[in-house]
Amino acid sequence: MNAAQGDMSWPGRRVLGRSLLLAALLAAAGCRGSDPVPEASSTPDVIAQTRAAPTTAAKALSVLGRADILAAAVAAADDVAAGNPLPQANLELVNRSFELRLPIVCGNGETGAWGSWRVDPSTNVLRVSFSRQNWEAQPLFAQLAKDLAYETAEGFWIERPWTRSEQCPPALANVARPDKTASHEATPAPAAEPAPEERLAIVQFFSSDAPRMLRRGKRPYAYTAKLPKDAQATDRAFRIKIEGRITGYADGQPVHCVITQAARPPVCAVAVEFDKVVLEDAKTGENLAEWRS
Repeated sequence: MNAAQGDMSWPGRRVLGRSLLLAALLAAAGCRGSDPVPEASSTPDVIAQTRAAPTTAAKALSVLGRADILAAAVAAADDVAAGNPLPQANLELVNRSFELRLPIVCGNGETGAWGSWRVDPSTNVLRVSFSRQNWEAQPLFAQLAKDLAYETAEGFWIERPWTRSEQCPPALANVARPDKTASHEATPAPAAEPAPEERLAIVQFFSSDAPRMLRRGKRPYAYTAKLPKDAQATDRAFRIKIEGRITGYADGQPVHCVITQAARPPVCAVAVEFDKVVLEDAKTGENLAEWRS
């Protein structure tokens, strides 16, 4: 047998075998490469980003509460008292929705003297009344508005601005209180220097071209209800829930403060736009009535 017809030598067969094995391995690798396994390090990052997005969006759109408003007022008052520019961080509050509860009548008489209620014993009819305050002629609010042009200003003082609680305060021990089981009438406060609790207000400034229907003016919020025959005469407590939007002054800041006396805290006001006011039973949380601007 000659070389052309005979078997390949042993070294030649070994080289050929290795070539065929390498080709088979490469083919197998090519098949597996058509369906790659995702990298383990990239998957958790995608999942984490997907889960984080809703949380960030929810935080940006969350409704501001009493704690947020108090914090912004404290920051503004601190800078004004120190002679510094207003805090840039407060600008994040502009155009945010807010929800705030204020006690208007507390059964223990500790606060909320700007509302009134009474039950007519002959008819067993409950009447609750409260009003926005009108600060149109108050020089203090002209100072707070600064460069903001307005025709009138209406709003509410936030009582006890040193606490985040929206409930009636606990009764003080060993303090005699008048009997107010049948009614609670408000006592007008003097219009001079703000009382100690009148240090923070929420106020809506109305321009001359603002719709008149948005203003309360001298119109009080009034609620009337027929009580059950077996309703007992007892101390009652009411609060209001205010919903709206934080706006801003001419400089874009949502909170302005002015110093009225060097030895007292600044008086501050948050510029807002009122949307809805709800009367609530402060003891049960029940909604009794609501008014939309």
